[in-house]
Amino acid sequence: MKDEILGLESDFANNEYFGTNVWTEEKYRVLSGKVPVLLSAPHSVNQIRGDDVRDAEKFTGALTRYLSSATGSYAIFQLFTHADPNSDEEHNYKNGIINLIEAYKIKLLIDIHSSTFKDDTDIDVVTNQRTTLCGMEDLPLKIKEIALKYNVKVDENNVPNKSRENEIIAVASLVCGIPSIRIVINNKKLDIMNNEESFKGICKTLEEFISSFNSVN
Repeated sequence: MKDEILGLESDFANNEYFGTNVWTEEKYRVLSGKVPVLLSAPHSVNQIRGDDVRDAEKFTGALTRYLSSATGSYAIFQLFTHADPNSDEEHNYKNGIINLIEAYKIKLLIDIHSSTFKDDTDIDVVTNQRTTLCGMEDLPLKIKEIALKYNVKVDENNVPNKSRENEIIAVASLVCGIPSIRIVINNKKLDIMNNEESFKGICKTLEEFISSFNSVN
């Protein structure tokens, strides 16, 4: 798996994670799918937020590409450095997500991120106090149940960010009325060079969750 993931990550890693072409007008890239699930990796390359450049969330892009292929899900990701779609009020990336949801009758959005964790949690499921679940309250529990099989530790963060109205999961759930989940992965567990088994466990957890969702929806 390591070589495959490194190959999928190479486009994002170009130019020290500024992406394949820093100056392109292309705002995002889309992968077509067969099941009504949309995967998103908005921080797969560096992002511009105000006057600052925020570091890419490494391997979220490769993971999204891999899961799209493995499950038949649709996918959208940043391949070039632009403004941060998770904070700007108007953003082509968010508009792209809404268009994909409406065009392909998407029933679930999974927005993939990574972060530095203070504990040994592998995945944090963020739903803004379950307001982005659109009534499907069982989804976080389902992720936790599946994760146990693969020795993946899942927490559920229900403390929303202070400025959340422009976040992808907030906009998608409000505008499109579909459950929208942010999956935040411990970046140590995404380091496939040193933690390949952890990476595999996360992949298997998310693959099975998507398959389980698709089988009943």
